[in-house]
Amino acid sequence: MSSLPIQALFAPLQQALTDHSQIILEAPTGAGKSTALPMAMLQWPQINGKILMLEPRRVAARSVAQFIAKSRGEKVGDSVGYRVRGEAKVSANTRLEIVTEGILTRMIQQDPELTGIEVIIFDEIHERHLPTDLGLALALEVQDSLRDDLKLIAMSATLSGLPLQNLMPDAAMLVSEGRSFDVEKVYRPVAGQQQWLDALASVIIDSVSTESKTVPVQYQQGSVLAFLPGKGEINKLQRLLSQKLDSQQFILCPLYGDLTPAEQDKAIAPAPDGKRKIVIATNVAESSLTIDGITIVVDSGYKREASFNPRTGVSRLSLKRISQASSIQRAGRAGRLAPGCCVRLWGQEEQSRLAKTEAPEISISELTSMALDCAYWGESNIENLPLLTPPPTIHQQVAWRLLAQLALVDAQHKITQQGQAAYELGCHPRLAHMLLQSKALADAHQQADLVSLACLLAAVLEARGLPKKGVDISQYLSLASQGLMANQVRKWQKLLAVSGDIKQIARDAASRDISSLLALAFPDRIAKARGKQGFQLSNGTGVTIDIEDNMSNHDWLVVADFQESQGRNAGRVYLAAAINSDHLHHDLASLISEHKICEWDEVKGRFYAERQQKIGDIIVSRTLESNVDSSLIVQALVSHIQRKGLSILNLDERFYQLQYRLKLAQQFAPEHDWPVIDTEHLLASLSQWLAPYLTEVNSIAKLQKVDILGHVKNLLTWSQQQTLNELLPTHWKMATGTSAPITYQVDDIASDNADIDQITNRQNGKSLGIQARALLSVRLQEALGLSQSPQLLHGKLVVTMELLSPAQRPIAVTADLASFWQGPYVDVKKEMRGRYPRHLWPDDPANTTATKFTKKKTPGLQ
Repeated sequence: MSSLPIQALFAPLQQALTDHSQIILEAPTGAGKSTALPMAMLQWPQINGKILMLEPRRVAARSVAQFIAKSRGEKVGDSVGYRVRGEAKVSANTRLEIVTEGILTRMIQQDPELTGIEVIIFDEIHERHLPTDLGLALALEVQDSLRDDLKLIAMSATLSGLPLQNLMPDAAMLVSEGRSFDVEKVYRPVAGQQQWLDALASVIIDSVSTESKTVPVQYQQGSVLAFLPGKGEINKLQRLLSQKLDSQQFILCPLYGDLTPAEQDKAIAPAPDGKRKIVIATNVAESSLTIDGITIVVDSGYKREASFNPRTGVSRLSLKRISQASSIQRAGRAGRLAPGCCVRLWGQEEQSRLAKTEAPEISISELTSMALDCAYWGESNIENLPLLTPPPTIHQQVAWRLLAQLALVDAQHKITQQGQAAYELGCHPRLAHMLLQSKALADAHQQADLVSLACLLAAVLEARGLPKKGVDISQYLSLASQGLMANQVRKWQKLLAVSGDIKQIARDAASRDISSLLALAFPDRIAKARGKQGFQLSNGTGVTIDIEDNMSNHDWLVVADFQESQGRNAGRVYLAAAINSDHLHHDLASLISEHKICEWDEVKGRFYAERQQKIGDIIVSRTLESNVDSSLIVQALVSHIQRKGLSILNLDERFYQLQYRLKLAQQFAPEHDWPVIDTEHLLASLSQWLAPYLTEVNSIAKLQKVDILGHVKNLLTWSQQQTLNELLPTHWKMATGTSAPITYQVDDIASDNADIDQITNRQNGKSLGIQARALLSVRLQEALGLSQSPQLLHGKLVVTMELLSPAQRPIAVTADLASFWQGPYVDVKKEMRGRYPRHLWPDDPANTTATKFTKKKTPGLQ
């Protein structure tokens, strides 16, 4: 192996391994961190135990192991081996083992002390795959509590945006130079009317032409690596290119995760003599792989990303732009062994607008398997693990809820005995639950082969890249009885202590048995036809099936696989089994629950009650009830009010004034622990404060007679009511004895109402602000003698005076009574004295005694 930049760090790394238990290594593309470093570590005297190196992808794990073994003159499986799901090449002599992410997590779970393992290397940690984040978290816990001698090395092409140092603050930091040749960037944005896949094909064809207008001449003899978002686009591009390129000169090699190891190896291997290779890949080729002969990269700039939708419980596939970091990784593939060229199908100005990095998988993924991992580890809260990024709370809640529904964890998120057994099966918790419960189903039906049928179904549902045979899952069972899928089926059969001829079982499988088993895994995905709108799942989600597919003709299904995609309102079903009505009411009767409901009929203007049989959100049957129980009517009233809003109740201005007064009191006198009576809170808590008073109400007319204001007032204690009246009274006692009404108006600080005053307060060192006005309406003559406006809330709120004429009409509004008497009052007096000559309009209002009478009836003025 020729000299690589990482070799300059071998001595510092050896010293760091002596002095530190954790090392963070930043090593750009081409440094040799994935190959030269682990191979050299096998010779270092301070490492006597086994080295585990985590690679995010299976193709990379195999490739790295094969390269290192070949460099050592060995076969894979001697001192260097690999272990990926469904395939392992290791032996008792293996000291360097390359493993994929899920393998590492299970190794830690099965042997928390990691017996015999001295170093764990996390390669390409910047890719932020969910199993990598979890594996690192578990390894850190092992190191902290069980193995302080364990060495952890986190390797990344870049530390930009990666909070590794926050998670490992005591780690030694080492930085390596990269080794990559210059890569010339060529930007070729897609024309407005052209499809990007057609544009990509045109660029590739031009790039391999001797008269290329895209790629400089010095790169034109090399092979091409094209990046596409997924398998579908790869197959389309392969068809387009095969029609345009001479197969005697060019070999087309797809590269994605679902291919067989042999097909992946073909894409990585050098091109045959006399031919140039065009590798059409997903992002599996972004890192850890060196593909011989590549001098040209053509980048579509797209990826396909699965983002979990917690509402539906599945992931939505979307076509998205890649990040800047990903574009750099892709371009670097052209400069691994020689100078190269990268053609980007977007404009140079768009490059700077791309996101800096990709979103970590933990923030957009389904977490059910991770939650079961945590429960098996003994942790009931995912966020208690030392994770680089905490997952979204709603994703955690959905995961724990499903595990509890499957009886794999209890209410406190502690793993159950069945949950432990499910984890040992090594598949998704839904499938594990089906496998375990199939034994009870087999005993109940006296059909031992049901367990093996469950194993076949699980293998189909775990498989990737199945040929399309329609939605009926039974059409795929024969595939699960052969090849690698059959190996997995037999593994589960062994773990469940059953046997059977899986080819025969696949041929004889009955639809009723298939749907019974799938309902164990997907109790929330029983589907009912709803005409042209497709199907409704029991979890409330809408899904569709192509009308050409026979499964679309059934009334009931159990849906095993569906996906949401960009631009579609309903999910698309990919795998399902039919359910007939008799089967639904017998074998699946445990899924049906009975409910009594009462609702208000808007058209007929009355309440009605019915008994419903439901599976989740699906109503299976309904029967009208002749007698309506009062408790059901109360529930119906509460639901009706929550749908329609408080406005349908008997509310007047006094209610809204109470809301305003309490809002002010909560901000400026919080020490009194006021109840919350904003509309949102009152609607949410109707069952607590209003429902007890609705037992005699059986019509909307009677509902209108309920004293809502009185019940809301009862939410305040007698002491709170008295304090509220003192701080923010509804009326102000004038000198004349009149109780003048005060009207409150309160808005948030962002309100654009310029007619009300702004008052502020400080709580916990933070300035709080609202806009508020207290308007006191009184005849001007009754305000005489007041030198200034009244104040509320211990002086925080100055009352605005609405001064009325003798006819109770507004003639002036002021919050500064002293200034009003000295200024605007003069004009008011001139106008009003002629209009109301019998009433008092003094020249010195601030020093005149207030009166509510005419001059004739006012003492001392006769």
